Amino acid sequence: MDLRKVIDLRSFVKMYKHDPSVLHTEEMRFLRELVESMAGKLPPVTEKAKSEENTKEEKSGNKKVEEDLKADEPSSEESDLEIDHEGVIEPDTDAPQEMGDKNAEITEEMMDQANDKKVAATEALNDGELQKAIDLFTDAIKLNPRLAILYSKRTSVFVKLQKPNAAIQDCDRDTETNPDSAQPYKWQGKAHRLLSHWEEAAHDLALAYKLDYD
Repeated sequence: MDLRKVIDLRSFVKMYKHDPSVLHTEEMRFLRELVESMAGKLPPVTEKAKSEENTKEEKSGNKKVEEDLKADEPSSEESDLEIDHEGVIEPDTDAPQEMGDKNAEITEEMMDQANDKKVAATEALNDGELQKAIDLFTDAIKLNPRLAILYSKRTSVFVKLQKPNAAIQDCDRDTETNPDSAQPYKWQGKAHRLLSHWEEAAHDLALAYKLDYD
């Protein structure tokens, strides 16, 4: 299965959890029809969704008028809007990184060892030794896989190494462990930016700002 498609699907599920009304948009009609064909239950249409749908219909009508007016205007050779693709990279295809067993029994000794690994990883990161930092954060995660900050820290290094897919995988585990933290959404937004996933990047960065405006 295409890893990028799985990541895109995870992003949509997150978006749906935060705003179920997204399922009632015109773009999601195909998904509603699929759910209904399997006798699935759809969430009720909210007033927000109704309002957005009405607004889209109004905009559609206005767009038709604008297109008719522009038909008589001379065409331009260049678009008025150009997306800046600077910094966009090819997706990384490495094997998934180790995440640790979140159901494992964790002793105080393991917590202490994980903290020591975290400190050593931070020192390696400050010295610019990025791969060493990844390895040490991974060791810490295997010792204490329920400590959310370890995933955020490792995510930041994956972004620096320009491995956005690996970063997004860490963010998924991070948000499962601590859904109220802004950090994973901030780094996930940056990772999506590297992959030119503009809507996902905007959503994640906006959510990070909502959770922590600093």
